[in-house]
Amino acid sequence: MNQTPQRSTLPVDGTPMEEIQTHLEKIEVDKVHGHWWRAFRGSTDVQAVGRDTFGRFFSDNGLLSLSAGYMSDIRQQLVDMCVGLMHPDTNSTGSVTSGGSESIYSALHAVREWARDHRPEVREPTVVAPASAHPSFSKGCHYLGMRLVRAPLGPDFRVDPESMRAAITEDTVCLVGSAPNWYQAFIDPIEDIAAMAVEHGAWMHVDGCVGGYMLPFLEKLGHAVPPWDFRVPGVQSISADLHKLGYCPKPCSTILWRDASFLDYHNILVTDVTGGSYKTEGFLGSRPAGSYFAAWAVMTYLGETGYLNMTRKMLDNVARLTTGINALEGLEVWPCDVPTPLSFSSNTVPIESIMGGMVKRYSWLLVGVDDPPRIVLPVDVATDDAIIEPFLSDLGEVVDGVLSGQIADSVPLRYG
Repeated sequence: MNQTPQRSTLPVDGTPMEEIQTHLEKIEVDKVHGHWWRAFRGSTDVQAVGRDTFGRFFSDNGLLSLSAGYMSDIRQQLVDMCVGLMHPDTNSTGSVTSGGSESIYSALHAVREWARDHRPEVREPTVVAPASAHPSFSKGCHYLGMRLVRAPLGPDFRVDPESMRAAITEDTVCLVGSAPNWYQAFIDPIEDIAAMAVEHGAWMHVDGCVGGYMLPFLEKLGHAVPPWDFRVPGVQSISADLHKLGYCPKPCSTILWRDASFLDYHNILVTDVTGGSYKTEGFLGSRPAGSYFAAWAVMTYLGETGYLNMTRKMLDNVARLTTGINALEGLEVWPCDVPTPLSFSSNTVPIESIMGGMVKRYSWLLVGVDDPPRIVLPVDVATDDAIIEPFLSDLGEVVDGVLSGQIADSVPLRYG
C-alpha cells in the first residue's frame, strides 16, 4: 500500500542557527561538482563586489525602482551602461528584469501591445522564431495569448531564413533571432531576419540573453562577430542577461529598447484602484533591489578594461577544456560562433552513458541536450584549475569505463 509522504511542519519553538547551518552544509553541493549549475560567475573579487553590494540592499524593494530617487538614479545609470554597449540610437533605453524569461516575456508583451496600435487588422498575433529559440518564447506566447511558429534550422544549426519567410503570414507581428542560441551556441542570421521584419511591417527581437554582455567584448578583442544589435535596422528590442556573461548576481537581466517610446508598450500604469496609481517595470511587483545595485557595482568596478580581461580569461578556460576534451577517445567539442556555452558530443561513445557516469559515479551536476546529443558546459571566469583538472580527470575515467563496458550508467540529456 502506498503511504502518503509525511508533510513538514513549522517548528514549534524554532531551530538554533547552528543546527540549521549543519543541515545546509550536509545538503549543499560542493563547489567543484556543482560548478556547472552555478554559472555564470566572475573572479572571486567580482563575486565579492556583487555579493557585498547585494547584501547591503537586499531589504530594499525594486518595486520602487521607477520612483525612489536613490534607486531610480542607480537603475538609470545601469541601463545607460548596458544599452551603450549595443550601438544604440539617441533615444534607446532599457528596463531591468529578473532574468532572461522575464526579458523575453516583456518583449512579447510590448510586441502584442504595439501590434494593437500598428497592426490592428491582426486577428491572432503570431511570432516566428527559430526552432532553437529559448523555451521562454513558447511559455511567453502561451501566457500572452499569442501564437508561436518555430522555423527549422539549416545544416549549420542557424535558422534557415527562407523557412522563416515561408512561415510569415498576415498575422505575423514579430520575428526572432538568437545571438547566440542556447543549445547550439550559434548566432542566427540577424541581418536577414531583420530585413524580413522591416519588409513585412513586423517587430524584430534579438535574444541575446547569453551573448549580450559577451559579444561586445569579443568584438573589441578582434573576434569576428556578425552584426546583431541596434546597428542592424529593424532590430527593435534585445534581451540580455547581466547574470550570465555580465557576471552580476542573480537575478538580473535587461530588456533593451531601440526607442524610449516602446516603454509605453512595456510599462502598465494602473489607476483603477484605491490608494493611487501603480506602475512597475516588467512583470514583477516586489523584487530584490539588491540585484540592481549589485549589477551597477559590478559593471562600475570592472569597466571596459575589466570586462575585456574577464573575456580573455574565459577564452583561456575554454581553450584548456577544448584541448582536454578533444584529447579523449571519441569526444569532440563543437565548433560554435561563441566560446561559451561549450558543448561536446561523440559519434562512438553514447553521450547518455558519459552523462550517467559523470552524474552517478562522480556526482557532477551537468546540463545535456538531446538534439543532437551533447553535454553543455557554461564556461565562465570562475572555471579555474580547481574545476578543469578534476573534471577532465573524471571525464577521462568515465570514457574509458564506457568503452570497456565497465560503466553502463545512463541518464536523460535535458536542460531544465
